[in-house]
Amino acid sequence: MKGDRRDLNLLAIGLAVSTAGDAAALVALLLRLQPHGSGWVAGLLAAELIPYVVLAPLTGRVVDRFETRSVLLVALAGQAALCVPLAFAKPLWAIVALFAGITALSAFVRPATSAMVPAIMGERPAEQGYARLGAGTGLGWIAGPAAGGLLTGAFGPTVAILVDAATFALLTLACFGLRARRRAAHPASVEKPRGGLRLIFGDAVLRTALIGSAIAISSGVIDNVAAPFRFVGQLGAGDSGYGLYLTLWGVGALAGSQLVPRMRLRPQTAVALGNLLSGAGIAGIGLAPNLALAFGASLAGGVGNGLVNVAQSALISGRTPASQHGRAFAASGAIVQTAIGVGTAAASPLVTLLHADGAMILAGAVTCVVAGVALALAAANRTYDLPGEISDKSGAPAPDLSNEAPPSR
Repeated sequence: MKGDRRDLNLLAIGLAVSTAGDAAALVALLLRLQPHGSGWVAGLLAAELIPYVVLAPLTGRVVDRFETRSVLLVALAGQAALCVPLAFAKPLWAIVALFAGITALSAFVRPATSAMVPAIMGERPAEQGYARLGAGTGLGWIAGPAAGGLLTGAFGPTVAILVDAATFALLTLACFGLRARRRAAHPASVEKPRGGLRLIFGDAVLRTALIGSAIAISSGVIDNVAAPFRFVGQLGAGDSGYGLYLTLWGVGALAGSQLVPRMRLRPQTAVALGNLLSGAGIAGIGLAPNLALAFGASLAGGVGNGLVNVAQSALISGRTPASQHGRAFAASGAIVQTAIGVGTAAASPLVTLLHADGAMILAGAVTCVVAGVALALAAANRTYDLPGEISDKSGAPAPDLSNEAPPSR
């Protein structure tokens, strides 16, 4: 158990520092490209999304085929190395290309990190591990944007990006110290590997949860675009008030990520509940007659966001074979990034048509309806409790007939 705690702490601390560095570097790059026009900014944001979608089949296979800590070490070291030329790059196309390369390596890091958690936890509930990592990433996202703005303003974008390189190096060292191992299973000992999307959409619970979360994520992106107009233009918050909104959402997400292990809910129920709360928070910001209520809705929406992040990871790891966790997490990452792209494309027209408050009310209401349906299905015991099997009305689960092997230690 001490080894489990040590490994989790190493990963969580490393992720906190690296996430803060990523956020700081993104702010620095956006500030560097903004004077050259919105096209370059859009190109940078596309470079942040597209590799996760395009590379998902490859990243999932690599994570499942090779020892996972080794995948993490190679990918993280590669990210640290690419940050150095990115910090000094002058041509705009080179900045976008190098950033796309860093994102491509991140497409290996995220599913590998998620797949490592069950291997670290062993027989203990995976949601406890995901909650610990959620705390690390949450702290990173709270501190990172502010640090990026300060570093860029004081020293320029080059220093901010070099700091990101240092955080990648620190996370590499943290992963080097991991004692747990997730080794590739022997092909003869596991069921025939399936593609990540087939793993997710072939399971009723995962299909329902991921579709609901994709809609919630798209709505959240609409919130990101509409929020400056809502807080600054309509509610008169000013720049500091908008910054407080971002902070409150981040604090809520940090708190929500710690609730999942304590709630004793099935992961699919926690995902639906989190999406419902997140949607209510977005709609609440749009409906709020004053800043105080809008800030309260922001905090509630963030709590829902944090709930979903942890519960969804636990759900995926619990409902897919351990030998195929890489494929499952890579596919879920591709779904998330696609949802972000859809929400980004829809956001500007919706804000123009409905104004900021109307766009947020619509986005939040759609999320609440979808999440409410998923929550009702779970409460009525109409969702599956085990992969491929249906629980009876007494609540006793059907026998687990899967060939899933326990995680390698």
